[in-house]
Amino acid sequence: MIPFYKHNLNNKKNYLKQTLNSSYLTSGPVCERVEKLLCKKFNKKFSFLTNSWTNGLISILLSVKLKPTDEVIIPACTFVACANVVEMVGAKVILADIDEKTKLLDVKDCLKKITKNTKVIMPVHLYGNLFDTKNLKNKIRKNIIIIEDCAHSFCGEYNNKVMGTFADFAVFSFYATKSITCGEGGAIITNHKKYADIIRSVSNNGMTKPAFKRFVNNKYIPWDVYNFGFKANLSDINASILEDQVSSYSKIANLKKKLFKKYRYNLNNIKEVSLPSENKNKNRDYYLFPIGVNKKYRNKLIEYLLKNKIFVTVNFKSISELHYYKKKYKNTKCPRSEEWGKETISLPFHVKITEKEIKEVCKKIKSFFLKI
Repeated sequence: MIPFYKHNLNNKKNYLKQTLNSSYLTSGPVCERVEKLLCKKFNKKFSFLTNSWTNGLISILLSVKLKPTDEVIIPACTFVACANVVEMVGAKVILADIDEKTKLLDVKDCLKKITKNTKVIMPVHLYGNLFDTKNLKNKIRKNIIIIEDCAHSFCGEYNNKVMGTFADFAVFSFYATKSITCGEGGAIITNHKKYADIIRSVSNNGMTKPAFKRFVNNKYIPWDVYNFGFKANLSDINASILEDQVSSYSKIANLKKKLFKKYRYNLNNIKEVSLPSENKNKNRDYYLFPIGVNKKYRNKLIEYLLKNKIFVTVNFKSISELHYYKKKYKNTKCPRSEEWGKETISLPFHVKITEKEIKEVCKKIKSFFLKI
């Protein structure tokens, strides 16, 4: 059996044990330490750990106070949570198509979708392939907020700058299948103090002080509520699982880069298989390994691989093809995203997969096409 995913948690420094022996199980000093690590890693002034990527994005959108007439542009080829969150805060989803080669947000189509009501654009570093945020920023008006969706990426540089540099916000996911994980979790980074103070309170039920900050040097620090909020803060238990991974992520990224190249090499001679082009960026991340095949064979290939105990999945179907959004936004068409959603398969890809297993996966794909 070759599983789609295996985690690589190895808590040698006993951070979790230390947390369980402390007074703080919810947000506390461990969260604060990890947030400082994130600020240092991404050269940002502010970072916030959240209990999910979804709640991180909700916190950002609540802080910028979107109105019902405001529009948020997202790529049609991404996880549906991107659209769901925009709907939840009462704004309007605008879907832009993807680039045919990279499968990232198509800047030309994005620019066509900008109106006087456009408030936010949210490019995605899909599969770990970095989007050129600087290029987009140079082509749009200054009052449009850019939020980088970094759910698929935790490292990388573009234009010699770390990811997140040219965005107003970046939001990360530490979900169970991510390269860096604590089961459930997320993070926000920004340089905007104006929004940072609001995000801190919004993500903690609107309160101005978290529980562990209300007592300093034997003095009680009063708290209040100035903003609507909800519970989005991460616990120290989860943060303790993250701490060592954040510090040593380069090792994970380098290993996945090697495994990624092994896949590309072994699939290179299978003409029925296409791969997304890599954007011209330095030290991109490697989260998923997607392939494209003719849509009339896609589901049959999935069934064939599953019968051979090779577990694969389909990560994305174009949001424009999902029933709720297709019904609500009837005139939205994103043909390249829709086509890729019918062709794509994500292969097993994680730090514990072996070169032997990669060869076996590729061998079975080749044997499938020899039989049809």
